[in-house]
Amino acid sequence: MRRFVMLVLASAGVLAAGCASSGRADRAVFDASYAALEAGRWQEAVDGFTRYLRSDPTSPHRGEVYYYRGEALVHLNRRTEAKTDFVRAIGAGAGPPIDQFARVAIGNLYYEEGNDAKAIEHYVKVVDDPHKDVPMPMILLRVGVSLQRLGKWSLADRYLGHLIEKHPDTGAARQAMRRLHADAFRVQTGAFASMTTAAREVRRARAAGFEARLGRITSGGRTLNTVQVGRAGTYAEAAVLAQRVHQAGFDTLIVP
Repeated sequence: MRRFVMLVLASAGVLAAGCASSGRADRAVFDASYAALEAGRWQEAVDGFTRYLRSDPTSPHRGEVYYYRGEALVHLNRRTEAKTDFVRAIGAGAGPPIDQFARVAIGNLYYEEGNDAKAIEHYVKVVDDPHKDVPMPMILLRVGVSLQRLGKWSLADRYLGHLIEKHPDTGAARQAMRRLHADAFRVQTGAFASMTTAAREVRRARAAGFEARLGRITSGGRTLNTVQVGRAGTYAEAAVLAQRVHQAGFDTLIVP
């Protein structure tokens, strides 16, 4: 959950001060570990937070420390251990916003792994009553994308529509607009400024045995002619189709 580290650190002065106030825990160890986290010295942060937790395993602030250690573990690509720490942060009773950041951190890890059902499970626990520091546009977009990948197109529209309504001037809302009301995935083999080139690509795809069609998109202020192949209800089905199209010698991009 790399995107959230700095959000937490930006407002973590109070959290850090409270976290380090436990009677038996070593304040100097916590401060050094936290400084390492801020500086991007991930292993040093992990080692320091581990020492801190061992010094006071019953600290009322251990939930926050588990969260910080989980963040460092994500940067070290130790994803399974990071998930465990985020779960521990929630289980240890970390309050807002740390509990919500931990839930979103778990959702992000599952989302990046392509486990959309598990990602949704964790994201939606934040959606109903989010803390002000939780980046809701990104969360709503990812829920919508994950639902589309699972073939739940109507439900995806509810989240994407909510994103567009509540956060209209965000990059996430602009992405949501491109996905709203989609009902299938297709494999795009190219986007061309020239209609002649696009038409040639359609003929080539059809000659290879694929159902192909022309479309149009606007990108960077330019209108491009797209060539898209097939139709799939879920992302998994589209991935199988994309492999076939790639093996036939085409570039591939799965799009809703």
